[in-house]
Amino acid sequence: MKFFKVEWTKKKSAIALLATALAVSSFVLGGYVATGNWNPWGNRHYYQVLNANFQECYTPAGGVPECQSSHNVLFNTGAQYVEKLVTSNNEGFCTVSATCSFNFIAMSSTVTAPTAGESSTGTTTAATSGDCGVAGGTGGQNGAELTTNGFAAAAGAVTDISGNSPQSSTVVKTFTDATAATTVAQSCLVNQAANASANRVNLAAATFTAITLQIGDTIQITWTITWTWS
Repeated sequence: MKFFKVEWTKKKSAIALLATALAVSSFVLGGYVATGNWNPWGNRHYYQVLNANFQECYTPAGGVPECQSSHNVLFNTGAQYVEKLVTSNNEGFCTVSATCSFNFIAMSSTVTAPTAGESSTGTTTAATSGDCGVAGGTGGQNGAELTTNGFAAAAGAVTDISGNSPQSSTVVKTFTDATAATTVAQSCLVNQAANASANRVNLAAATFTAITLQIGDTIQITWTITWTWS
């Protein structure tokens, strides 16, 4: 009987040990699946994907809206500016405020599409510019930002994110042609209204089929920024 008890105790110990090993293994494996890290007690895997998408809706005076979405470019220099704001608050431009944040929309008649690698900050030089339609400076798009006739850069209405990932925030602005026919072919999401400024940062730009607005015509620009985290 004592022998049986000893054997049964050994079996219970082995079962308990096996159950513990399975529990620990499941925990570690589950932690890896959730975080991408074999150490479940390590830093939680965190990522944030910043993505900007563009749409415009042109409405002739008294007419019906005509909308189009267009591929847009998120500039490397714009993304770096956002990263520095988050990690070090040492972005090198203006301090974030109501007059310095990416809720401003600028317009251009430039039909030359930008590329992500073109520098999009500061005043216009041979290699860089924060103005809409001028990414890469005089050696890049070499265009011009619209500043008159109702198309000067202005703040849009912002809808912020809420809830769980993924979420989108939007910046929406309607421009109205004021005094003369104006052609628009590009929109940019920038950090302040004033162009030709050392503090201007152009985050993203979209080139679309050129539209010539007449007096009283409107064009509604919507920039959608998608955020993903876990």
